[in-house]
Amino acid sequence: IEVVDTLAPRMALPDWVPGFVIILVLAGFPIAAVFAWAFELTPEGVKRTEDVDPTTSVTATTGQRINYLIIAALVGVVLWQQFAPGLRALNPFTDAADREAVSIAVLPFADLSPDGDQEYLGDGVAEEILNVLAAIDGLQVTSRTSAFAFKEQSRSIPEIAAALGVGHVVEGSVRKQDDQVRITAQLIDVSDDTHLWSETYDSDLSDIFRLQDEIARQISGALSERLELALPELEGEVVEWDVAAYELYLRARQALLTRTRNDEAIRLAEAAVLIEPDFADAWAVIGAAHSFNAFGVSLEPAAWDAAWALYDESWLAASRAVEADPRNSLGLAVLGLVKVQQQKKWTEGRVFLERAVNVESPDPNAILWLGILEMQTGLLDDALATFDRGLELHPGDLNLIRWKVNLLAQQDRWEEVRQTAEVLAPLGDADALIGRLAAGLVLGDNDLDELTEAWFTLLTAGTVRIPGEDTRDVVVDLMRRVIDPDRQAQVTPDEIPSQWSLQMQWDLVGHYRPEVLAEVLLREIPGVLQAPGQNSTAYYFPAQIRGVRDQPAFRQMVEELDFVEHWQLYGWPEVCRPVGVDGFECD
Repeated sequence: IEVVDTLAPRMALPDWVPGFVIILVLAGFPIAAVFAWAFELTPEGVKRTEDVDPTTSVTATTGQRINYLIIAALVGVVLWQQFAPGLRALNPFTDAADREAVSIAVLPFADLSPDGDQEYLGDGVAEEILNVLAAIDGLQVTSRTSAFAFKEQSRSIPEIAAALGVGHVVEGSVRKQDDQVRITAQLIDVSDDTHLWSETYDSDLSDIFRLQDEIARQISGALSERLELALPELEGEVVEWDVAAYELYLRARQALLTRTRNDEAIRLAEAAVLIEPDFADAWAVIGAAHSFNAFGVSLEPAAWDAAWALYDESWLAASRAVEADPRNSLGLAVLGLVKVQQQKKWTEGRVFLERAVNVESPDPNAILWLGILEMQTGLLDDALATFDRGLELHPGDLNLIRWKVNLLAQQDRWEEVRQTAEVLAPLGDADALIGRLAAGLVLGDNDLDELTEAWFTLLTAGTVRIPGEDTRDVVVDLMRRVIDPDRQAQVTPDEIPSQWSLQMQWDLVGHYRPEVLAEVLLREIPGVLQAPGQNSTAYYFPAQIRGVRDQPAFRQMVEELDFVEHWQLYGWPEVCRPVGVDGFECD
């Protein structure tokens, strides 16, 4: 019975098997007892007990052997009970089913406050619980970015779990009134939609840090009991900040994640560090928000001076974050970003970014920016591997998928563009839709009208710009000529707008008219050398783009940006190779 009870889960046997074995044992025991009393096993075979001469019976010898076997079995059971949990803790993932069994996503907690203005608190509570769970070795925890992507979507828990590839989900709610807070949390087993654990906590807001830690411990304990896994105990002290500063930080982080409320994020985080000067996460938010603002204004040459100044502010704030916490992932990543975007110091920036991605729970921005740096320096295969690594840690991360789609499109890998963009289809992401439709256009599955309709959804939202008053007519006419073999010769480089107007437009021009894109790239080199925050250098390295890398302007760009020094340390692009000590040539 003990053997079956142990092996049945490992062998994926039906739930009725252990019970069936118990019934067989109970039914068979009386029969075995009668048979053992009436018969004896001898060297000549089975005989009735009354027919065996007592002087020749081997019963005593056989019994002694059985005693030895029983003792050995008992010792084995004791050793198994003693050491099996430790062995399982060393290797908790014995197969794919185990990996899913110990995977979990923490969804944003619903705001049930009377005024409905505590969304930031629900997000913050969920994120802190997630961070505590992520510190448990042997527990696969889906990233915040991935889990929160389903926020405000009317999808069932099983649907969300299936999309995230997890076996368990934590959901809950937060209700705050004055200084009192009620937190409700529950752990759900997705396989049968049962609640493994649930609890409601009522407390003063000042106790929120202890509550978050306690909820995470309860969830870990419930998982350990349910899955019979020896998950290690949580270690470390609960870090507590002033509650007012913590609330300000949560609101600042929520604003930062929109990428459009950067000034609000800065204002709130600065108020937080006035209360808690060593609040590293708040300083990192300030640094990231300044860098986002800097990149935004760097698109306009007249605002380049403002961009330089914003990057300075970003560096100072991120430095404070890393001074307070040398392993603050976002702070380190911002330092790397400033080195790259403002100073064009690729190697120094990469050192910071690699430190940022090698902490215990790396910020997804750190992984994203490392991949973008690899794209900018022509290491396209490395960039793809970085994005894939990021998506393993943060499945469904919007920005990682968008940049992977862009990288694949630059390399003319349209079937992969479509497959990758499909991941974002359930989220209704406009960039993903454009990627899918552009791939469909190239592969012959849909027409240009569908793609331009999606483009103008972005244009209407004001997220991209294109010169000219009649933007729809401009884009449609240009792209019809680009894809029409009889009219392609009419397309001139001067008609192609800058990359950050319609990025996928560049990718399509590169597919249909690579020689035109080559001329556009040569035209853009002066801006690449002068402007802060340029990411378009990635377009100079795909193998299918010819007529660029053999030009003096390209060589000048490589030399002024010190790419060769970076390549000597981190490897060379597929299309370039070293010549002599410090020379190079590219195909």
